[in-house]
Amino acid sequence: MQHEICGGPRAALMRKGIGRDRSNLERRGGDSRARDSFLIGMAFPREVFSRSVVIVCLLVGLLASAATVRAAPAGGADMQFFVVRSGQPGCEPTCPEWISAEGTIVRESPAHFKKLLKTIGKRRLPVVVTSPGGDVDAALALGRIIRTRKLEVAVGKTRFIGCQPQQKDCRDNDGKGARYIGTAYSGGAYCNSACPLMFAGGTRRVAGQWAYLGVHQITTVFVQTQTRYREEYRIVNGKKKVTSKKVVSRKNVGSRKIYEMTKSQERELTAYLAEMGIGRTVIDLMKITPASDMRKIEPVAMTEMKLITQLGGVELLTSVETCRTVPASANCRVFVMSDLKR
Repeated sequence: MQHEICGGPRAALMRKGIGRDRSNLERRGGDSRARDSFLIGMAFPREVFSRSVVIVCLLVGLLASAATVRAAPAGGADMQFFVVRSGQPGCEPTCPEWISAEGTIVRESPAHFKKLLKTIGKRRLPVVVTSPGGDVDAALALGRIIRTRKLEVAVGKTRFIGCQPQQKDCRDNDGKGARYIGTAYSGGAYCNSACPLMFAGGTRRVAGQWAYLGVHQITTVFVQTQTRYREEYRIVNGKKKVTSKKVVSRKNVGSRKIYEMTKSQERELTAYLAEMGIGRTVIDLMKITPASDMRKIEPVAMTEMKLITQLGGVELLTSVETCRTVPASANCRVFVMSDLKR
């Protein structure tokens, strides 16, 4: 609902029967968006003006928006992406590299991922992911980016050596060929909630017995936001012509949640998994598992539903042995003299 708060010429115009209130309601869920706009309380002008009058109004509106998310630990860090070079002993001069992706999937995650991919050009580095889940739409976008780039994915964690991600001016790894050096491991790694949707994008999908993949129902959060606008318009011959409209402020005024997927969400997720070559059993497990719970997908089931292409640890993609084959894996890079300046 929007209300106009105007000053100056509007008071005189209202006495002549000119003015209107406006109500807008916007709902957004998943990728679908619906907007209904209507006018109420319209008053028709009793006179026709030959001149225009500038009117400045402050409009207050309520915006009801829906964001589809999965349950994730409150306050968890947003997903971060880093290119990591293996620090395994005896690795140099040819070492495997990978993309570390750890944290909660948020709306901005696909943009951050694209930004990192631009830095590596056409190289195809595997993604080593650990995530409690997060935004479903963002997870689908990440999965499609991964599939488009033909990247492999493994459930795992990265143990950084020397410079840590939170350090801004670290020089410990200078001259070692990469800003971040580390080792990847499977123990304690997990990919839950929306994360398996991102994981599904991999052309090769690896998870070991020590890693955890879990799913549950979708939680849809509807947030009601109060938005204040500053609008300028002219009354020309009895008709309103908006000349500018700017947002002054926004604040949340309420929210509600739905703890099960809608029919449209089910169709969207089923189509996405089919696109990735994965059976709808994943959807069935999601539907029968409450949002407050988490159902672990056992290794045999992961294989049967084609969620994984290979059962094994993250070392299948990040071990130094992958660089000793002929030809070497695509994620292996030879240390060169220019790396001394890195």
